[in-house]
Amino acid sequence: MKSFLLLIGAVALTAGCSTSRFSASYVLDPKPPRVTSGDLKPVANPQPVSLVFDMHTAQGPFPEGTRKHGPEIASIIEDSRLFSSVARVGSENIARLQITLTEMAAATGSDIRSLPPALTSSLAGAEAALIFQFNASYQPAGKEPVRKVYQHAIHVLSSDGWKLRKELPMTAGQATGAMLEQLTLSFLRDLQREGKL
Repeated sequence: MKSFLLLIGAVALTAGCSTSRFSASYVLDPKPPRVTSGDLKPVANPQPVSLVFDMHTAQGPFPEGTRKHGPEIASIIEDSRLFSSVARVGSENIARLQITLTEMAAATGSDIRSLPPALTSSLAGAEAALIFQFNASYQPAGKEPVRKVYQHAIHVLSSDGWKLRKELPMTAGQATGAMLEQLTLSFLRDLQREGKL
């Protein structure tokens, strides 16, 4: 029964749904860097960019997640003010951003004690973790793309796990949105640090 409930929670998270049953039971992994739009440097002459976003599960494409979270990614990029506009239709004359978020695994039981090194194993109060991989590329017009891969996780809290956490737990949709914001801003910040943007 416990595994079944965790599976339902994982499905709700991936879909970005929030139900009363799982309304406040998720926290972001604290290990990946926290990046905000304030960490980005203003651009003197912003140019347009086209955006392609896809969401996948370990089994393949997840169109519902793509439809739900695609506009969120576009808003994050627009709010960064690094580009003059975000287009959904590409052109050879403008830069291109391509982002894919993949839910790689749902770890439960003893598996949460040995998450990948970039993530937090055995998080206090958690009984499961959903592990994601964020693949992103940025290709300025006429140049080779710059590719980055990041890992993140959303931890599913036990019924009283929130008592062991300093931060407030989130709904499934809030956690997914916050994770996407951190990952997207991390990518943009890294591009700036490397002089690619």
